[in-house]
Amino acid sequence: MRAVLLFLLYYLVVTPAGLLVRVFHDPLHRARQPHRNTYWIPSTERSRTRKRHPANV
Repeated sequence: MRAVLLFLLYYLVVTPAGLLVRVFHDPLHRARQPHRNTYWIPSTERSRTRKRHPANV
């Protein structure tokens, strides 16, 4: 019985929510932009530096 409820929850709530997000919002900015010469986004200085966790030093 629990599996049936989880199945229904997934296909009646999670799947439609995911489809709506994909239709109305592009979180990865995958839309084509023909006016741009490149899609490269330069990294920031902070993201280039690799920080170590104190326990791993």
